[in-house]
Amino acid sequence: MEALQRVILSNNWITIIFLVSLAVLFFLKLFEAEKLKGYAASIFNKGFIEIEAEDNSSFFSFFHIGFSFFFFLMITITGYFCANIYSHRTIFLLQDYIHVFNYVLLYMIVRFVSMSLFILLFELKQSISLFLISKRGFLYSISIGLLFLNIIYFYSFQNKYLFITGVGFLFLVRFLMILMINKNLIIKELFYFILYLCAFELAPLFVLFRWIF
Repeated sequence: MEALQRVILSNNWITIIFLVSLAVLFFLKLFEAEKLKGYAASIFNKGFIEIEAEDNSSFFSFFHIGFSFFFFLMITITGYFCANIYSHRTIFLLQDYIHVFNYVLLYMIVRFVSMSLFILLFELKQSISLFLISKRGFLYSISIGLLFLNIIYFYSFQNKYLFITGVGFLFLVRFLMILMINKNLIIKELFYFILYLCAFELAPLFVLFRWIF
């Protein structure tokens, strides 16, 4: 009788990602508890975002680098789950996650560099500081929601419709909050806002979608 190779599929790597994400939050809370609390609840408190815009703290601080890394982990695992749902896969493979990880990392680097050059070229940092801080702050806020959503999806119901709806709802809330807090700037510079939306939000997302799927 021919021996059959036994293949064991482990999902421990997903648990490790969640543990690393929680560890990042733990260290942020340890050193910047009030700031972490403020950003986590910023989706419900636009006053905090306005204060942060006035302080204009550097993006390259320990707190922002840590929270950006946390968001990156959440968006990659969320993208991976969405890719699995889209391709109707029922197993979780590390190599597929690495595929998503690399594309999202490339997307974020290119987007950050192009945005920085755009702002520097047109000297827009001061005039759109509130817009940039609100985008970043609300991204931090919904990343906390993504953590809970991903954990519940993976360890509990695994209902793809509820998961996709939850992810879509979080990003919709973020978009509406950005519009609300920047309504004066958007109305004043509507043409440039639409141009920005197409060039730096919609088009790159479409390219990323095509890469992953």
